[in-house]
Amino acid sequence: MKKETSLNHTGKTPNFWFCGGLLVILLVSIMARDITRPFYGLHSWADAHGPWLARVQLKFGSAYTKGLYTWAVGNPPTQNPSRYLDHPQLPGLINAAAMAVLGINNWALRATNIVATIVALLLFLKILRGLLDDKTALLAALLFCLFPLIGYFGVNMWLYPLGFLAIFCYLAIIKVIPLQMERPKLCRIGLALSLFFALQVNWEGFFFALAIGVHYLCRCIHRRTFPQKSLLTILIVAPLLSLALDFTIMAAGYKWDFTKIMELYKWRSAKGEMPEFQWGLWFAKLWEFAVTNFTSPILLTAIAYLTFGQLLIFTEPKPLKQHEQLSRCAGAQRRLRQFPQFWLFAIIPLSQLLILRGALWRHQTWERPLAPLIAIAAALGIMLLADILKKIHHKLAYAGVVTLIGVFFIYCVIGTNYYYSIRWQSPRKIEMLEMLNRNIPPDKMLLSTMLPTEGFVVEQHSSKGSHYRPEVAWHLDREIRQALVIKDGKAMVDETIKDIEQKAATGKYPYYLIPLAPGLEPLISRLQKLYKFQYVQGDEGESTKDGKFLRAGMPNYMIFDLNSKISSS
Repeated sequence: MKKETSLNHTGKTPNFWFCGGLLVILLVSIMARDITRPFYGLHSWADAHGPWLARVQLKFGSAYTKGLYTWAVGNPPTQNPSRYLDHPQLPGLINAAAMAVLGINNWALRATNIVATIVALLLFLKILRGLLDDKTALLAALLFCLFPLIGYFGVNMWLYPLGFLAIFCYLAIIKVIPLQMERPKLCRIGLALSLFFALQVNWEGFFFALAIGVHYLCRCIHRRTFPQKSLLTILIVAPLLSLALDFTIMAAGYKWDFTKIMELYKWRSAKGEMPEFQWGLWFAKLWEFAVTNFTSPILLTAIAYLTFGQLLIFTEPKPLKQHEQLSRCAGAQRRLRQFPQFWLFAIIPLSQLLILRGALWRHQTWERPLAPLIAIAAALGIMLLADILKKIHHKLAYAGVVTLIGVFFIYCVIGTNYYYSIRWQSPRKIEMLEMLNRNIPPDKMLLSTMLPTEGFVVEQHSSKGSHYRPEVAWHLDREIRQALVIKDGKAMVDETIKDIEQKAATGKYPYYLIPLAPGLEPLISRLQKLYKFQYVQGDEGESTKDGKFLRAGMPNYMIFDLNSKISSS
């Protein structure tokens, strides 16, 4: 086996980690913005999901939840709760532990996400410092912090800290990046644990394991060397054991019905939440999300570097010996501004996006694996431009870099502001839900008649089953029951009123909620003569100037007090 040679950059930046600390402060200032906001913003569904399930774990304990994600509201909760089984279950316990420390509130897991994102950033910097000169590493980390995708969503809790730790340990083991002290055993333990737990916190951990494994095998083939048995064993056994544990828990929850697991995979690997899969629409959505996630100037810079920039890089003669601006990668000298370990960073997003392509349609966050790749490519693109301009005049190079970074900063601020301004739920609806939650005792329920577009109970996929929308369940922690469905207006009014009166007589339903919508006027008119009521003003939705969705609207609602009957029908 050829002797491995580690990187030994000479282009060091004084106070590198002080600059890294400033990046941490910048990141916190972006992510902590309006941290106590209700769950009504972009992807409010996912934003409220973890807190809701963690609250259930804390309120009712493992005797009730069995340690699994459990959908439940009210107190006492239903005796036979539904379980959310299509994700690894460990995050539920971690989130509950975080809430036990920080309190059951809407900012506890956001604060935890900030901590996880800081850890990911520092590990990313550690990796980059071993692969690039310090200035390029800091610039790539700066772009990573500025991305609207990271500034709003963070790094998905503990997946990316574990994923970046796995990459660092792997690169250290194969001696692509240096360690101050030789700790091969410690790195192997770190790699095994990070790969195992990455799949325990998220299915996306599989793609980190896949990328590292494929990269190592291709590396061995390219270098015509045999794989290290211990390293190869870790890369195979650790993720497979974790995967087997995930599927065992999932299958047991489904009562060993493996068809549900296959249905979930087929759904996410094919059309997802679209009527049918079309590659043209898929790539259009990929680009649409990329523009808002990373901004167009940064994307264009990264693309220019990965295409035309490569022509400039590879037309340069390959160095014969180590140069102060060149790095040595595992015995093979790398050209100036060449992307280090490109395929390792590229396989992660490419495999995830293509293998589970059906997950892209509703989820900007599905492009998160692209963030390290684009950050490094754009940073190298800036430095390549600086090298070109430096041949004209060093002041021109300095001005060009500062101008480009300034443009990136402005676009990222605008993009992040846009993400924070989006409202998936109307603030007035959240206020209405919280008011109902205060007025309805924990052991009572809400009676309602909902429009399909306003439904509080949803069914995303047959294998998931029906459940409350997480943001609704968080703000209205009460069971919701549907009154008799209205099919053709007047023809069902008498039957619906009879159903409402029967349920009201049980004492379990203090209020009845109904939207003011076409076809429901006769029912509402009759109810106004029977019960005291409260009118809730709705609001109109809002779109951007180019017609894109911005803020969800809300119809007007009527809330009838079923304990204050005026007269009989």
